[in-house]
Amino acid sequence: MLEADFRSWWMLGYSLAMVVVVAVAALLTAILLVARSIERLAGIALSLAGQIESATRPIWSLAGANAIVEEIVGTVRSIEDRVGTLADVLAPEVEGGD
Repeated sequence: MLEADFRSWWMLGYSLAMVVVVAVAALLTAILLVARSIERLAGIALSLAGQIESATRPIWSLAGANAIVEEIVGTVRSIEDRVGTLADVLAPEVEGGD
């Protein structure tokens, strides 16, 4: 009877070990499939990042355009001030000449 008990316990242990090995193999297979999926999606994302970068490159040029527009606005205001000064200087002559 001792040998029969030993064999039944050994078979139980062997069966449990096989279940653990199958579960670990299934988990490793799932991890491998997920890793491949992540790698594929990362490749897609990387290619899209290049397209996004090239499509948004003109936006970075707007900073230079804004600086030029600000310079033009400053020049126009300066001209406006000078024309206003000239108008003030010439206004008495026009009023006096009437």
